[in-house]
This record gives sequence, C-alpha cells and structure tokens, in this order.
Amino acid sequence: MAVHDDPDFSRLPAPLAELFARAAERSFFSLPLWYHVLARYGTESGSRIRLYVDGAARAALVCRTATKPHRLLSLSNYYSTEHGPIYATGGPPLGQALGEIAREIADAQFDAVQLAGLDPSDESFARLIDAFAASGLRPRRYFDSGTWYEPTAGMDFDRYVATRPGAMRNTWRRKNKALAAAHHVDYAFHDDDARLAEGVGDYERIYAESWKSAEPFPEFMPQLIRAAATAGALRLGILKIDGIPAAAQCWLAWRGRATIYKLAHARRFNALSVGTILTMRMMERVLERDRPREIDFGRGDDAYKKSFLSQRRERWGLLIANPRTVAGRVLAWREAAAQVIRRLRRPR
Repeated sequence: MAVHDDPDFSRLPAPLAELFARAAERSFFSLPLWYHVLARYGTESGSRIRLYVDGAARAALVCRTATKPHRLLSLSNYYSTEHGPIYATGGPPLGQALGEIAREIADAQFDAVQLAGLDPSDESFARLIDAFAASGLRPRRYFDSGTWYEPTAGMDFDRYVATRPGAMRNTWRRKNKALAAAHHVDYAFHDDDARLAEGVGDYERIYAESWKSAEPFPEFMPQLIRAAATAGALRLGILKIDGIPAAAQCWLAWRGRATIYKLAHARRFNALSVGTILTMRMMERVLERDRPREIDFGRGDDAYKKSFLSQRRERWGLLIANPRTVAGRVLAWREAAAQVIRRLRRPR
C-alpha cells in the first residue's frame, strides 16, 4: 500500500503510469494530464493532493485533503464531468485492491470522506461502498448530477438532425439562414497546437463577454485546452461574425466518446442564436470526422441539453462518515436520522 502526497502526474512511476493508461481507455478523465491540470490549475491553495494505491498497483484513488473540516475529498469539482477509482477493466479483483485503500484511509482518522462524480452502474461503485463499510466507516450514497448523452455509433449528421425535436430543427435552420444572409460568418477549428494561441485568445475573449461569471481558476481552461491538444483530444470551435469572435465551444474527443465540455457566446450576439448554430456545426464536424460511439453534454441537467442529446444518466457520490471521531460520529448520527425521516416521508 502506498500513499503519494502531492504527486507529479506528469512523471508517474512506471507501474502507476501503466495503470492510469489502462484506465484512460475508458475515460479522458482518468488521464494523468487531466489530474495534472486539475491539481495545478483548478484546486484551492492549501489543499494537499493524495494518491492512494494498493500494494500491487491494481487500483488507485485520487483525493485531496480539506482541513476545515478534517475531510478527505475526491480530486474533483465543478470542472469534473466524472470521477472514480483508477483501475483496469478485466484486471485482478477490484474489491481487494479498494479494500486496501479504504483501510488506509480509515486509519488516517478523517472525520469523513466524500467522493463525487461516481458512476453508479460501474462495478467500482458497489465495491467502494463494501470496502469502506468493511473498514468500519459508514458510507451513504447521494445524487450528484445528471448527464445528457446520445449513442451515435454509425450515425451521420443527417440522421442526427432527423431525430432532433422539430422545434429545434426549425429554429436552427431559420437562424442559420438568417445569420448567413446578414453577416459574414467564419468558423475556426483547433484540434492541435497549430495556431492554438489564437484559439485560446478567442475563447477567453468570448468567455469574458458572455453571461457567465468569471472563472475562479482563470488558468484552468487555457491549460486544459493546451493539454487536450497535446493528447489529440481537443476539438475547439470558434464562430466569428464579421471577423469578431462570437461563440466558442471546447469539446473533448477521446476513445470513441465526445464530451461537449465548455461553451460560451458573447452577449451582444444573443438574438442570433450563435450558440445553437455553433453546436450544430461542431456536431456535424465531430460526427463526420471522429465518428464517436457516444456524445455527451458533460455535467448538468440544463433544460436545453435534451434538445441536442436525448438520453440521460446520473452520477452519484458517497459521503462516508467515520464513527471513530467525534465529528464523524455526529455526522453518522445526522445521516442516519435524515435517512429515517426520508423513509417516513415516502408515500405509502
């Protein structure tokens, strides 16, 4: 069993690098470069990153400490669309490896452990619950977020459009035609390092002029864009109107999945539906060039997303109380009482 404090994800030792590489076959968000960017540019100062690895390097859990209260948290936040244990599908039994990690965490006497962004349908979810319960802690599952997605294997753009709601198709076609008639429209696409500084600059300019609040970690997105470009995962699209950057979208394409990760448009172009127009242009490009088996809309249940992607799944979290500490015991009692109240309030 090993615990790595503030690891350098860009220089993991060979067994760990291999483990992350195998886990990354399933998800971009298991790549060391994702954790490198998140740890360095998307985490509060004062947090200590901890990488827990079982003795045989069969599984790992990437966490960070929070001193007030004394908790261990998953290395994830609102930038994370998914999170979970790092492990290789088809490898050795996962339960034993996670059991080692859970016992190590339990011995550290945190008041609580909170893991967010987990896939409840993945085998690791049940194994985590079992592992922490066996170590004497008290895990409780909770709803974290929804994700809209679409299976797209064998789907071209024409078929995609044909399956969209009629109102959305009509709005897109009408607005697209009106925009092209009234303005000069250009698209710039960035998939690699070529002219990437220009793409990052356009993205930041558009975001600053959008309806969105300022980023709490302003370096995170520029660094993620650059890192995704080096991994071949970047799909950055910029829509320009009469030469002015008007809308931007950052997609991540990785191992047959494409995630619509971040999008924004300048408020002065609200009436032109530039967000919808760019989404459809990006959809066409990704479907025809990358041919993913699935496209998802990242984190969140925003109502507009189901017009573009028709299916929904959920991410759940685990709040794990430690009854060996006073604060953990209070949390365990509170959670138990809340569970009883929820049960009593259920319709009979």
